[in-house]
Amino acid sequence: MNALTYPLHSLHNHRLRSILTAASIGAAVASLLALVGLSRGVDRAIVVSVEDRGTDIVAVRKGSVEIFTSDVDQSLGERIRAIPGVIGVLSSMGDIIELESGETTYIEGWSTDGDFWQTLKITAGTPPDPSDMNSVVLGQALADILGKRPGDRIELVGKSFRISAISKQASVIDDRSVMMPLASMQQLLDREGKVSGFHIRVDRPGDSAHRAQVLRRLRESFPQLAFVESSEMANYVQITGVLRAMAWASSIVALVMAFAIVLNTQLMAVAERMRDMGLLSAIGWTPARVITTVIMEGVLLSLAGCVAGVALGLLGLQLLIKSPEMGTFLQPDVTLGLVLQSVGMVMAIGALGGLYPAWRATRIRPTELLRAE
Repeated sequence: MNALTYPLHSLHNHRLRSILTAASIGAAVASLLALVGLSRGVDRAIVVSVEDRGTDIVAVRKGSVEIFTSDVDQSLGERIRAIPGVIGVLSSMGDIIELESGETTYIEGWSTDGDFWQTLKITAGTPPDPSDMNSVVLGQALADILGKRPGDRIELVGKSFRISAISKQASVIDDRSVMMPLASMQQLLDREGKVSGFHIRVDRPGDSAHRAQVLRRLRESFPQLAFVESSEMANYVQITGVLRAMAWASSIVALVMAFAIVLNTQLMAVAERMRDMGLLSAIGWTPARVITTVIMEGVLLSLAGCVAGVALGLLGLQLLIKSPEMGTFLQPDVTLGLVLQSVGMVMAIGALGGLYPAWRATRIRPTELLRAE
């Protein structure tokens, strides 16, 4: 019997306890993957949404808690366009509304003086005429959920609009959105002359030093605005920061509970095998070898829990993706790195959970262990 077969034999002899402990660890792994994967998915969707427009820098009102609450004069767009290094400025407006069907959706208004409408990936219908104030484009996912096609009508904030086209978007947020000319949205929300922000393109986006220089000019010229590079948008949007913090906080709680369960299980296992450990010590097992066997038992429990947790977490996320209510709005971002990070943390918990019980067992002399009942 060695440091591997002995803990395997112990786990087999207490199958129900081992299964329950592994299941608890698996639940912690599954929740970590699901929560962190979802929060990272939201981050990724925001960055993809911005970069899909060819945006290098986003400008919003400084001090805005969220982009949706940003309120900027549309006339600033022309002044931003005059800054050296800026080659394009696209005005935009966004808001989240509830449809009559109960679905929550994102509505976007885009200026017609840029190339936004020319770059849309239209799958059905034709883009709205800039002068048509009653036409909109639906993202493919939203159109599928609502069962809408070009020519149908949709009611937004109490006003009926004609669906002129369906567009497949790279970002899951945009794919569940309603897009319309900026002037139409300004009229709908009674915000004429106002925008949520500007999408800015620079002449040499690949030159980091040049991009930094353009950013400095913009910030000096418009101190009332905040300028954020497209790759940093997920960190700027506060709601994603809250989701990220909540995901990690919930995961840490789950991991702490898993640690407590492993610790309790190992303390019980050591207490039940005091006599066995006395025999092992009497026949020459060193304290280091005894500690290794107990820690190995915790590691094997964690390994079993990790396998079950990863499978459960990925299965749960797949079911969420297939849900028409949630899957098209929240696209998880679970990478191999995240899986390995989760497994590594849980394996460490298994080792630490067995460390104290193992140390405790080696503090008693073999003669005392042999007398233990």
